[in-house]
Amino acid sequence: MERDSGTFCKLCGRRIVQGKGHYIVRIEVFAAGEPPEKLVWLSGKGDFKAEVNHLLQEIAKADPRELEDQVYKFFKFDLCRSCQREYIKNPLPTK
Repeated sequence: MERDSGTFCKLCGRRIVQGKGHYIVRIEVFAAGEPPEKLVWLSGKGDFKAEVNHLLQEIAKADPRELEDQVYKFFKFDLCRSCQREYIKNPLPTK
């Protein structure tokens, strides 16, 4: 069965009628301003070029989506009034 076009509540699936309590939840998850886990220091003792090549090889093997998700992720959800009331009571439910 195909859903008709329109806006639907992400939690309960009910169609949201414009002007009848429509809410949008925006969530941004991004890396804190902490230094990267791997730092390359120009100490002159090691082979800087080899270390950079090694790091580039690690990045090339990694899943691009996973790398992006480690830096920034954005979510946007539509909620009906009833679900919005419940959501704001506990926006981060525990397992």
